Amino acid sequence: MNRILAVFLFLVLLTTRAEAQDYEKFKADSTFIQAVQNTSLSKYRKKELIKDYLKGKIEDLNDIDTAWISPNYYNYAFMIQNTNTFDNFSITGDGTGYVNYLEFAPAPTFRLGGYFGWRWLFLGYTFDIKDLLGSKRENEKRNTEVGISLYTSKIGIDLYYRKTGNNFKIRNTSDLAPVTGQDFDNHFNGLNIYMKGINLYYVFNHRRFSLPAAFSQSTEQRRSCGSFKLGLSYSVHKIDFDHKLLPEPIRMNISDAMKFDMVHYSDYNISFGYAYNWVFKRDWLLDFSLTPALAYTHSHLERDDSFNLIEDLRFKNLNVDFISRLGLVYNNAKYFAGLSIIAHSFNYKKKEFSVNNSFGSVNFYVGLNFLRKKKYRNM
Repeated sequence: MNRILAVFLFLVLLTTRAEAQDYEKFKADSTFIQAVQNTSLSKYRKKELIKDYLKGKIEDLNDIDTAWISPNYYNYAFMIQNTNTFDNFSITGDGTGYVNYLEFAPAPTFRLGGYFGWRWLFLGYTFDIKDLLGSKRENEKRNTEVGISLYTSKIGIDLYYRKTGNNFKIRNTSDLAPVTGQDFDNHFNGLNIYMKGINLYYVFNHRRFSLPAAFSQSTEQRRSCGSFKLGLSYSVHKIDFDHKLLPEPIRMNISDAMKFDMVHYSDYNISFGYAYNWVFKRDWLLDFSLTPALAYTHSHLERDDSFNLIEDLRFKNLNVDFISRLGLVYNNAKYFAGLSIIAHSFNYKKKEFSVNNSFGSVNFYVGLNFLRKKKYRNM
């Protein structure tokens, strides 16, 4: 994790136009702390000076131009959110056999819950409405999702953990001409996907463009503006696939290359994209961004014994991933409402085998800010 952060900070310094200024600031910071340590002040006073100095540097993460962005006037926020998640998983074989493409997707989930925010951080919990209605299928396992996001004007951080249930359905398949007319249940309980990771973002034009205005409602964009973004991501994926549970018409005709049991891989990617906040009316904002990423994957794949060419396959390659975002927000500083769409697409390819794992969420929310900050109470 320390290496990931070090690489991210290095890339930010390497690509920003203010590289020399940032370096000088870094030297000034080091000089100040060293000077305090060398003074004859008491240990308590030294700690207080350094504490106040570092506090100012943290607040500098939200440095903005108030002609373009209105700051957050409140300390806390509360919102109610409806989250609808979607997943899509596809496997492509080497072309042998009648079936060399399979696509799976569960029914979208409908979750509802509440979130509590403090400045940059939002924490909350949502529950699946189907659990309350008792419409869960026998032996069906629900998705588990945990996410923490932190957005400042300069830097954004996403931490996430996802574990899909076993309620996938077969949505699409390649040529099944030999078994035309045979009916089969498209529910499939043989697929489970686990994922955990971290995303880091750096916003170049952070004084005029606000990422929090679109995705955490902690600031308000006053004038239309865009910015390039640099990102670094690390994620770990595990896919369990039991092809023996496929319906017989498919199982008897799939490509041998698709008969694997488990894929376990790590994904390292660096992304560079663009985001734009369009203020089309007072208190209204539309944000859209697309961030392609060059990904390096290190994978381990295990195949079924019936595949006699190779049992254990290790591969390292480069792929292209995508992260896209869309946000529509109404925010008058006190009350806010809107929707956000976030989608991720991970691609892993080899000559005879490839998989695509896409997931995302559509969020509808309404909330309010409260307990005005002391310095804004007279405004």
